[in-house]
Parts: sequence; C-alpha cells; structure tokens
Amino acid sequence: MENLILRALSQEARSFLQQHALTRPVATGEVLYTDHAPFTHAVFPSSGVISLMGKRENGTIAEKAAIGNEGFIGLAVLLGTGYSLSTSLARIAGEVTYIPMSAMREAEQRFACFRRIMMWYAQALVVQLMEAVVSARLDQAEAQVVNWLLFANRRMHDTAFVLTQDSLAEALGLRRVTVGAVWSKLKREGIISYSRGLLQIRDVQALEAYASESYGRTLDAFAWQIASHET
Repeated sequence: MENLILRALSQEARSFLQQHALTRPVATGEVLYTDHAPFTHAVFPSSGVISLMGKRENGTIAEKAAIGNEGFIGLAVLLGTGYSLSTSLARIAGEVTYIPMSAMREAEQRFACFRRIMMWYAQALVVQLMEAVVSARLDQAEAQVVNWLLFANRRMHDTAFVLTQDSLAEALGLRRVTVGAVWSKLKREGIISYSRGLLQIRDVQALEAYASESYGRTLDAFAWQIASHET
C-alpha cells in the first residue's frame, strides 16, 4: 500500500522527501492535529482513514472531510496557512508517513512535478468538499453511509476493516440508530457482515448500487492519480 500523492511524484522528488520521512502506524481514535495547532509535518496516509472534524460551541461535531491514501494533511501550509483548520483523528487505524513542512516547502521550490501535483490535489479536494456538502443536504442517510463505506474500502485496499456504528454516526453527524438501520438492511441483503467491530464488505458492486452521484463525482476528481501512475 502507498500514498497516491507521493506515488504521483517523480522519482527524484520522492527520493528527496523519503530522506526526511518517518512512517508509523496510527491507532483508531488517535489525534494527529488539534484545531488551530501549528503544522510541523505533513501527514500522508498509506492506509486507514483520517477524519477532519469540525466542532460547534454546543459540543456537536461532524466530519468536514475524510482523508486516505488519495491525499494528505497539511495542504493549508502550502496555501499560506501555518496551522490546522480541523482536529484530525484516525477514524480507521492504518499507517501514515510524516514529512517535515520544511522539506515540503523545499520540494515545492525544487520540483515542478511537486507544484503540479499539489495544484491537482487542491482542485480534487475542493470537489470532494463540495460534494460532501451536496450529499449532506440532498442525499438520504443511506447514501451517505454507503458513500463513506465505499471510500473506506478504497482507502484500506481491503473489504474488511474495524469500524463501529457509533464512530460512523459521529463522522456523518447522524444518529447511531440511523446508521444501525442502514447496516442492518445491508446485512440482510448479504452486502456486508458485521461482528465485534469488524465490518466486511461482501459485495462491492451491490453496495455501489446504493451510492449517490457524489461518490462517482468525487472519484472522477481523483482520476488523475491513476493517469499519472500509468504515464
């Protein structure tokens, strides 16, 4: 498994960043950055799902965006902001690579491919965020849950991962009973199984039939990652 942003870079750029990189596992619930904390390192997941969480004064929270191996945490620094705009926590455990922001800035100056990839990623992330807003307003809860599970499947490169109904309800800003009802329906239809926190997607194509347009539109926004690897 690898991070698709790093994979899209030239060999020279990857080698430079690798000199400064530290890769380690992250556990479910682990906080990588708190809101408004200064960025010291960019964080590139190779597996797992990182939730960027927003919180209101009344204590309610919901996910602004989820980041997996298609992205990284820290783009705000390259866009001129030196601090985190969200609390970043591991929704699903995985592995991440830390790269100092000083090395990221140097790579931006040295490698044209780095600047190009950062621009492409920024554009794709904007699409992802806009589609998340549309989905939250227009899609039924079922489609929101399905979209999230499908992206988790892609980010994990695995059809099985540890995820609780409480955790997904928190991410989507839904009631636990709502998420539970969707999971029960999918389980009855043989699309997923669930036991002791381990969720297994048994029929990806059947699950995709319940996805909304936002899922496909977001996938299209990241299609350049496949093209850049094939060229």
